[in-house]
Amino acid sequence: MSDPTLKAVICPNCGKPAAPSEGFCRNCGKQLFAPTMTAMPPAVPSLGAQPQQPPFTPPTYSAPPKKRGKLLLGCLIIIGLVVVAAGAGGIYVWRRTSYTPPVRKAPDIPQRASGTMTEFPVDNDPNSPAKPTSLKTETLGGAAGKSGGSTTAKLPPGIDKTKLAKGATTMTSATYTTKPKVSGSSTPASTKDNVYICVLTAMPGQTDFGDGLSTSVLQANGGTKTGVKIQSPKGASYIGSKIVSAAANVYILTKQGADIVILIFGEDPSTQTLVDRLAQNVGNGEGLIDYPEIKNSLWTLPASTPSDLSLVEISTLTGNELIGSSSGDFPSEMRAFIPDVMTGSRYLDSSKQEWVGLNLEYGSTFQAWRTWLLARGALGLSGAESTTVREVDALYMNQDGKRIMIFQKGPYLIMLSGPTGASVDRFVALGNQFQV
Repeated sequence: MSDPTLKAVICPNCGKPAAPSEGFCRNCGKQLFAPTMTAMPPAVPSLGAQPQQPPFTPPTYSAPPKKRGKLLLGCLIIIGLVVVAAGAGGIYVWRRTSYTPPVRKAPDIPQRASGTMTEFPVDNDPNSPAKPTSLKTETLGGAAGKSGGSTTAKLPPGIDKTKLAKGATTMTSATYTTKPKVSGSSTPASTKDNVYICVLTAMPGQTDFGDGLSTSVLQANGGTKTGVKIQSPKGASYIGSKIVSAAANVYILTKQGADIVILIFGEDPSTQTLVDRLAQNVGNGEGLIDYPEIKNSLWTLPASTPSDLSLVEISTLTGNELIGSSSGDFPSEMRAFIPDVMTGSRYLDSSKQEWVGLNLEYGSTFQAWRTWLLARGALGLSGAESTTVREVDALYMNQDGKRIMIFQKGPYLIMLSGPTGASVDRFVALGNQFQV
């Protein structure tokens, strides 16, 4: 095929001939031929270059969902139940062991007993003052004078309860010590450093009662007797005797113008300095009430005793003293159930029948509650019945010719006993008066 650009071309616009190969008319400038496009040859890849390959991506694999086995599901259910039970149990324990003490008032203690308590010395030694660890009030005279002389008070050799009952109506005794007892030990601490003090309420007209006691101590122990006079900072005067022997260090003091006779006794020679210091401090303060340990225990007793009962005796004992008073070796596994302090109270009703209240004070509410659970289980198996005292559950039953009742409130476990024929309401009325 011949090339069209080599032929003569006539301009379609003006009619003038154009030279071959001319694309535009020389006369009018009109384009004579349409432009032609020539395709670019394909690029030839270099021999040294390699074609780009996309990066390899491994295929993803999704495992089919596993079905939980019945064993796993059961374990989850059990764990859930345990958590719920533990939470409920924790709430129950918290409610049982939470405790707010009441506002306490001075207990309803007979005047003859409260009057003797203020006569006890308050040790003013700045380094190692002696403190009372126990308290006991007893009724003397009458039938007590015929009881064979039995008493829990530590008396100097030559004096017993029978002899005291001939000239005194009541006795309040306390044990003073300078060494704290070992907490948690089943072995009682040594008592050789203890000093024992008894405050007696003498019968009217017994002006020579103190002198007679001094003579009895001197005859029983020998030694030397010296007359003493002590002037209390509060104004009272005490006249009596000091007896020193190998077996006893004793003061017997009579308060002038009153019916009070005081015995101060140390059975070891090493107690002489302490005995002298305590004797010089008789009547120098509020006595036993100045010691919080004694006051806190006494002030759990009823502030108002039911009208049909009369308080005749009170006592406090520490846990170590309770262990020491037991016969034989005390089982160590029972130590957790021994209270820190036991406060006892004895009452007589109008028929002269005896009622007893024991307040066991533990170091924590949990300890008291644990002991209560044990007692409740034992009483429940014995057929005890339930009632309510001080807004908590109580159990009562008849046993060994007595009716007993027990309940727990805070760190205290209260045990009451009385005549079998007494109504439950009378027990409840007494229990409601305890300030716990």
